[in-house]
Amino acid sequence: MKADMSDYTLLKFTGESVDIMCKMNSRYEEFVTMESGKKTLYVQLLKALYGCVVSALLWYELFSGHLKEMGFEINPYDSCVANKLINGKQCTIAWYVDDMKISHVNKEVVTQIIQELEKKFGKMSVTRGCKHKFWE
Repeated sequence: MKADMSDYTLLKFTGESVDIMCKMNSRYEEFVTMESGKKTLYVQLLKALYGCVVSALLWYELFSGHLKEMGFEINPYDSCVANKLINGKQCTIAWYVDDMKISHVNKEVVTQIIQELEKKFGKMSVTRGCKHKFWE
């Protein structure tokens, strides 16, 4: 939900999800209607939402664009790999959706890259070492 939604996209809530939305923000209550006997709420998406077709592209453009701003070059053979020479050594970031692997011979460089990414995208769950668990 970091990337701005580029198209006019509506999301329809029905039933119990309408009540949840109204509890989160009472301003939604005035927009609740009844359709086929169910509470219904339409909202316009301002940010990309997981599951929307265009969201993956918007996230890719946002993330890869930020890496380019940081001086990384996108690999021409794999567009989810970026490289940059830092202190004369290659730093590589490979990612799939919102999971990534950052490598450099100096672990402090990796720490600096993580901190820079967190400034833009918020706190990340970080693991280091030889074994990693990608779900919890």
